[in-house]
Amino acid sequence: MELTKDKVTKRKRRYYPEDLNVANWESVGACLEKLEAYKIKDTDDLIRFMEQFSELQMLISEEQGRRYTRMTCNTDNEEYSQSFNDYYNKVVTKAKPYNNKMDLKFSDSPHKKYLNTDKYQHLQNIIANRISVYCQENVELGAKEQQLSNEYSKIIAQMTVQYEGRELTIAQLNKYLQHPDREVREKVWNLRLERLGQDREKLDVLFDELMAIRQQQAKNAGFANYRDYKHKEMGRFSYSSEDVHEFHRSVEKAVLPFLEEVTARRQKDLGIDAVRPFDTAVETDGKTLKPFVNIDELIDKAIAILYQVDPKYGINLKKMKNTGLLDLENRKGKSPGGYNYPLRELGSSFIMMNAVGVHRDVVTLLHEAGHAMHSFATRDMHLMDYKECPHESAELASMAMEMLTMEYWGEYYPNNDDYRKARKQQLIKTLQFLPWCMTIDAFQQWIYTNPNHTAKQRSDYFSNLVDRFNTGVDWSGLEGKKEYSWMLQLHIFKYPFYYIEYGIAQLAALAIYRNYTEKGNKAIEDYDLFMQQGYSKPCDKLYETGGIKFDFSEGYIKQLVQFVAETESKI
Repeated sequence: MELTKDKVTKRKRRYYPEDLNVANWESVGACLEKLEAYKIKDTDDLIRFMEQFSELQMLISEEQGRRYTRMTCNTDNEEYSQSFNDYYNKVVTKAKPYNNKMDLKFSDSPHKKYLNTDKYQHLQNIIANRISVYCQENVELGAKEQQLSNEYSKIIAQMTVQYEGRELTIAQLNKYLQHPDREVREKVWNLRLERLGQDREKLDVLFDELMAIRQQQAKNAGFANYRDYKHKEMGRFSYSSEDVHEFHRSVEKAVLPFLEEVTARRQKDLGIDAVRPFDTAVETDGKTLKPFVNIDELIDKAIAILYQVDPKYGINLKKMKNTGLLDLENRKGKSPGGYNYPLRELGSSFIMMNAVGVHRDVVTLLHEAGHAMHSFATRDMHLMDYKECPHESAELASMAMEMLTMEYWGEYYPNNDDYRKARKQQLIKTLQFLPWCMTIDAFQQWIYTNPNHTAKQRSDYFSNLVDRFNTGVDWSGLEGKKEYSWMLQLHIFKYPFYYIEYGIAQLAALAIYRNYTEKGNKAIEDYDLFMQQGYSKPCDKLYETGGIKFDFSEGYIKQLVQFVAETESKI
């Protein structure tokens, strides 16, 4: 049964003509100047002004997004890269000073104090926070940072190795880490890290350049270090840096003991003396899950699964497929990783990933589909600040979708043993992710509060963090590779401090799934309501809307660990 032949239809513009072209600065600049001169007569006019500005932001965001997706799907095409950089430098960067002017125009309006506080107090808080960290000098620095971070994608995308007579990207090697032959896994693991090591010096130099820019941004904005600046700039209203350190400690105490038991179980099942880094992904029963044979099968089964969670989810993903908004297969010249890029004017999004035929591809697509459903849920919001969700909220939408779809993974795994294995793995991996998340966050916390460190000190500190959050994996003899393995984590280069949100959201996703096991469809309704709110409330209040707590204390995490242990044992 074909759910729909429809494509995603573009949202109608409310304030600008359909033929307005935002691809050049002349058009964009003229619109911004008109907004700057806009006469605000009352509270309704103030909101109309903000909606009009938001619509222009959405148009610019979509133009940038179209160029970004084209560039990252074809990193070997210099024309696409130049097109994105040109737009970012000549339009996006030029528009940023106006963003601050519009914020000030809103903030300085005498009509602001008469706005409905239930609807608009959070908007006022967002704008006030943004004004407090704005610095004109940082606009140009941001453009330089963007260009340098794009270099990281190019370097990684061009990393290939010869294996079994074929040229493979390091992403394509990942599936061999699940090979039942331990010698194959060890060889492939070393090939990946050795190839990364060939560009280690280049990546260290690149990161030092990025770090220098980021430290200068913090200094320009009046902060002692980039960590504190970024925490403020990201609008983390619901928690502090010290709360994050508490999260690190809570994971050490509540999660590591359980995962050490999981590693010991893996060692026994594999019949080996010690679990090595290349032993962590292989199936302990010697069988590799094979969920699909081609990209269409990957997509169509995801559509069927989402439809069973909520029919509109499946229909929305089918519309995205019909519209050409999915680029999922791995290939040379494609940026690593995966993402869901919101297309604000279209009212949908674009999903990019690097599928190679493994179970992780299924989880990644369902994860990104969660982001996409968030975009659909906020499609008709008119304020950009309420449509653009912080990562703590955005990642909950995606990670909860992973968990809520588990009951229907039989679409990929008609064999009941495979189905049970996939679900058990998902539960365990939600916790296995947390030590790595803490490692990456603690690494960045140290990097940016100790900005005068050397590359050697940086590598040593990372190695120590891997040891601190180790779950029983034996790294002996591999210490040299361990110390630079952080270079595979693209967030450190491209999206600084965007990672702890995954951990916060992972806990919340487990809580939503726990609710689902206890309340059934009521948990789906709460999840959907959470997504519909966008960012109209602070994160802790959004979590309450979703029926869960914003909490990463040791006691709370212990409850969720116990839930995972009990649920996994019953599958």
